[in-house]
Amino acid sequence: MEDAISALSNLFGIPRDPFKATIGQCQIKWGHPSVPPEDQVLRYLGYEDVDDLPGPTAIRWFHATRAPAGTSFEEGLLPSVAALPKLWRSLGAVAVNAGWTTAVGWMEYQREFETSDRRYALQFRPKGMSPEFGGPFAFLVRDAALGQHDVHKDFTRIPPESLEDISRDFEEKYEHPLLKAYQAATKPCIVIFTRPGDWYGAVRAALNFVHRSVLGLEQTLDCNTSFNGTGHVVPASWIDHVEWL
Repeated sequence: MEDAISALSNLFGIPRDPFKATIGQCQIKWGHPSVPPEDQVLRYLGYEDVDDLPGPTAIRWFHATRAPAGTSFEEGLLPSVAALPKLWRSLGAVAVNAGWTTAVGWMEYQREFETSDRRYALQFRPKGMSPEFGGPFAFLVRDAALGQHDVHKDFTRIPPESLEDISRDFEEKYEHPLLKAYQAATKPCIVIFTRPGDWYGAVRAALNFVHRSVLGLEQTLDCNTSFNGTGHVVPASWIDHVEWL
């Protein structure tokens, strides 16, 4: 929260402590007939609409995931389709190291999976085809990425759907716990990156996050927003650092 307060005070041109005190004085009128709670903070600061808010020159984002310890993400953060070959290699390495298959056997399994009519294989195929759902994805609020608010999930514990589909199919076919083994072979982490430019709704979400944090109110979905790369790589040059958990 403290970093968010500092960033917002700079953006609004108000010293940090007065800004924190000001936003903490905003009292929400629950059940207001025309202005939802998330917009009342804006109105209190003198802005009628989200489009009237000042825009930052860059925004920091938090991408929660799992990876082998020490991964440098030198390729950046890949969208779903581009990440699939790496995902297959990672899962294959786990299965081979566990003695459940060979390198050749894993390649044969991958080819067979691509045409299989088993339920997880069928479930897998339509995913990642649309750029709208292509990722990579990230959260504005670090706590949201880790599921520390009831309205969000911990994405260091919940595997990507494509990884889960492959793992569950392998488990059904060969009766080996591939997903559990993959989780044991990787570590949770947050990849923190700074994207140049504004993002619609990010400042409003940050204001609501800070307001509710200062007053000790429950966080809602309006206190966070998500980044979607829509199929484009987040370049390594944007990555600030990787926080291993």
